[in-house]
Amino acid sequence: MNFILSLSLVCVALMTVTVSAKNVPTSVSGKEINEVRIIDDIRNYARSHPGTKIIPMIKEQSKARTQSVRYTLGGRVSGDSLVAQGTDTYSYAEPNDVSLQLSYPEEGTGAVVTHVEIVAIQNNNLGNAYVVSGGIGQRSISIVIEAQETDYFSYKALYYGA
Repeated sequence: MNFILSLSLVCVALMTVTVSAKNVPTSVSGKEINEVRIIDDIRNYARSHPGTKIIPMIKEQSKARTQSVRYTLGGRVSGDSLVAQGTDTYSYAEPNDVSLQLSYPEEGTGAVVTHVEIVAIQNNNLGNAYVVSGGIGQRSISIVIEAQETDYFSYKALYYGA
């Protein structure tokens, strides 16, 4: 399925999304942004959250000219299924450093996370993704995605669990 077309999918499960950039928009696709958390440096984030274990996700570069980056963690297992997904797009008038924090579930107890896949589309391939809490084999996960010097950022996150 064409990724750009799949971005129009509606978020099926509850997720928390926090966005930061030099020029933070006040709304995205007509919806107000409720919370903005600036994450200038992942190492500073870890220092300010004692006990946080930063786990780098596997980064795969797209061979296509779309400038997409695929981040994965864990793997599909027998009996798991898609338990949440989310997507959003951000545009800026000039290049920005963007940080995005995704969390599953938004509240309560989720399924045991088996696999996470995030595909980001941006102007370049500069950036990384880190697990900052929870993780594979746990009932929650929080991920920080970073993209540098981009005026366009779009993502699709898929969470699998059992």
